Amino acid sequence: MRVDDIPAVRDLFRQVFRPEATSNDESFDRYFQQVFFENPYYDADLCSIVHEDSKGEIDSTLCVLPIPYHVDGKIVMGRLLCAYMMRPGSSPRGAAELTLTLRSRPNDFSFSDSAAPVSTRHFSAVGGITLDTHGLAWTRIFRAASYVAQFVAERRAALRGWPAAKVGQLLDPLVPLPKLRNSTNGKLAVQDIEQSDAIGLIRHFLPTYDAYPAWTEQDLHWVLNLARDNRAAGALRSCSVSGTSGEPVGFFCYYARPNGIAEVLSILAPKNREQAVVEVMLSHLQEAGHIAAQGRADPHFLGALSQQSVMFFRLKANVCVVTANPDVLNALDHNDIFVGGLAGESWSRLVTDFQ
Repeated sequence: MRVDDIPAVRDLFRQVFRPEATSNDESFDRYFQQVFFENPYYDADLCSIVHEDSKGEIDSTLCVLPIPYHVDGKIVMGRLLCAYMMRPGSSPRGAAELTLTLRSRPNDFSFSDSAAPVSTRHFSAVGGITLDTHGLAWTRIFRAASYVAQFVAERRAALRGWPAAKVGQLLDPLVPLPKLRNSTNGKLAVQDIEQSDAIGLIRHFLPTYDAYPAWTEQDLHWVLNLARDNRAAGALRSCSVSGTSGEPVGFFCYYARPNGIAEVLSILAPKNREQAVVEVMLSHLQEAGHIAAQGRADPHFLGALSQQSVMFFRLKANVCVVTANPDVLNALDHNDIFVGGLAGESWSRLVTDFQ
């Protein structure tokens, strides 16, 4: 893909994902260039790919964001696959040829944390692996009536403008929910932190995984700046979890969405402290006034999340990986790789914006 392909990619994106979009063309083009051509690890050999039909028009696209990973003491280049799209009604040949570029290679790996069912089949065709647990989404409701009112209002066009928040507040006392499980007894504290402090904690806790992004401070500034600018997702907030003597025990970041739901991007904690961090995180989000918290499941935290009452899990999207690298495969076998959240598409405006 070249920079001058962006207008055609924009048109394809709208046909596939935003058929009723009215957003500004220049805004999309600038953002797309920033993410896929100006990222810290842009490489022409690893960049996004397009397929042209017999008329020379782009009919299929596979967008790629390179992310280097630490794996068993070595650096392995990961390719986050985003916005895999094919023009409606076009020949499937283009998508098939793009899929062949994903075939397993020993020196890198490709992954997606938002693969649709058809994309999952493409991954399987080239030897891909589906990470079932990573594909789960969790939701913990704090205020039942408010959550249901908001849920219905967002899905019924006739209820647009309906005062869901006020209705929910009136009915919440009639639908009490079990208390959150919190066994920390006030021994842990949650504090909102600045981006520079968040970067330090992210780099501190990522090595708890066998395979994790080899982000520098500059890389994380780039990711978090883009995540912060995704206003359609909400206000990005980062929090530290500390012990009684101030030692770092965990980290989480989330979007405070306008509908009252906290969308958790990532949670980090040392081994054996996952449950404590999840407990104080949920307590903090409830006390902050959110009607519910939700996020993507990570095997490191699945057990801790499962201990909470009124916790629901569902399949959000398919998380797929293609690789022939033995060290990456070993990390996958042990469910010990950091993908999704900050190392995924959740922070991208392509997911939430350009309506």
